[in-house]
Amino acid sequence: SRDESTRLAVCRYQGGKVPVRYLRGKGSGLSRAKNQGIADCTSDIIAFTDDDCSVDPGWIAALVEPLLAGSASAVVGRTVSGRAEQDGDETFSVYAPDGARVFGPRTHPWRVGGGGNFAVLREALRSAGPFDERFGPGAPLKSAEDMDLVHRLLRSGRRIAYVPEAVVWHRSWRDRTGSRRLSRNYGIGAGAYFTKYLLAGDFLSGWRFLQRVGVRSLHFMEGMLRWDRRRMGEQGEYLVGLFEGAARFVVQGRESAGALPNLERRQA
Repeated sequence: SRDESTRLAVCRYQGGKVPVRYLRGKGSGLSRAKNQGIADCTSDIIAFTDDDCSVDPGWIAALVEPLLAGSASAVVGRTVSGRAEQDGDETFSVYAPDGARVFGPRTHPWRVGGGGNFAVLREALRSAGPFDERFGPGAPLKSAEDMDLVHRLLRSGRRIAYVPEAVVWHRSWRDRTGSRRLSRNYGIGAGAYFTKYLLAGDFLSGWRFLQRVGVRSLHFMEGMLRWDRRRMGEQGEYLVGLFEGAARFVVQGRESAGALPNLERRQA
């Protein structure tokens, strides 16, 4: 927050059974905040959730089990939609796949899940590199900071496990304007992500960009056939965002990713 609201909310939980510390951020953006938090942590395992999520009481224990057992370098849990809200539309920020429980180098990062229900070994993070601060909420490329990190983890040969017992409830309800804005932001991040790796010589990312355009175009046309204005609006915004994100990355992509190894930190 721009004032003391966040600090006051967090500090209410200090002195409880779970140690809580408040770290004031330097600058803006989710990726930058995560990098600052990682730099300030001392544990061998780092877990992440988001400010619009609620976690199950057994979340931590379930999430870190494969990491403690040495069967994976990172894990994702099951993210489900939270309580329905009045006068809102449900977004698609949920993750509960069927099939594979372990993901390897050939997996498309989009199959792995999001950063709001995620844990990783510090050593794996160190080798993969920090979150790219051009991506994510509060940054120019709006989203996909988690997919960018997952891409690097998978391509470095790391195994990522899916743990359905680690449950997070995501606030998946937005008004129509908010849903369209979220779709646009997701498209911007996705377009920039595909472009980043295409320009780095990963031609599979170029093919996946075209696939994403095709799939979303089909969804848009289905909405037209049914005259589903919500579907048309969200899919149309996502498609526009894909190309906008690609263009933004081409313009900004030569800037450094902005790791924060020596960032001045202040604990409040």
